Amino acid sequence: MENPTRQLTNSNRVQSVRALFVGAAALMLAGCGPLISFGDDGPADDVFSLEYDGANVNTSDMATIIYVEEPLMSDGLGGVDVAVALENRKRTSLQGVRWSSSSTDLIRDYFIRAIGSMSGTRLLGQGAIDVRAGCRLGVKVWAFEFVPGASAGDDRVDIEVEFTLVRYNDNRLIGQPTLSASSQVSAANGEEIIEAFHDGMTRISREAGQWLAPIAGECALAAANE
Repeated sequence: MENPTRQLTNSNRVQSVRALFVGAAALMLAGCGPLISFGDDGPADDVFSLEYDGANVNTSDMATIIYVEEPLMSDGLGGVDVAVALENRKRTSLQGVRWSSSSTDLIRDYFIRAIGSMSGTRLLGQGAIDVRAGCRLGVKVWAFEFVPGASAGDDRVDIEVEFTLVRYNDNRLIGQPTLSASSQVSAANGEEIIEAFHDGMTRISREAGQWLAPIAGECALAAANE
């Protein structure tokens, strides 16, 4: 039987993290004076982006184009809320912290720039559905969540993504790796948690780029027409 003391400890840790964000938001609101009014909705959320910070290598190779499909998100991971994974398959979200846009869009845009740059491959997404491409890259997100531990030093962010590369002309499955990253959170605040998401996305993108680079030639338009 699971130790009820540990369950209570983890529950208290989550409540403490949530309370910390609400309290921090209240302090920032107090410092704003009369410049911002939030009506009856309470203090505004801290809004965070998810952007690739590395160099954007714009490859000139127009012969190899891969269309990145809209990511399929596992239950509870889509939207603007920052997902929190609890014990016993329970889920919640962080209060006072949210993404600047749907996590689905943020993840797709991140991978297009990061994996494209790291593999030297031209990846296209939303707005490029009519562009002729050699392959499509499916993205299934199995984990994209903050996981509070029994103590602050055990907090982490888990990300797990399955990629499926399929050639258009013959529906050939070229590859289907599942990549994961677990990043420790150094402090229980919004900035550090989001930084851990960035770290995990960068690590997965690097692995994905290393996987894609040697096989991208399978998606060249000349190969796709054979």
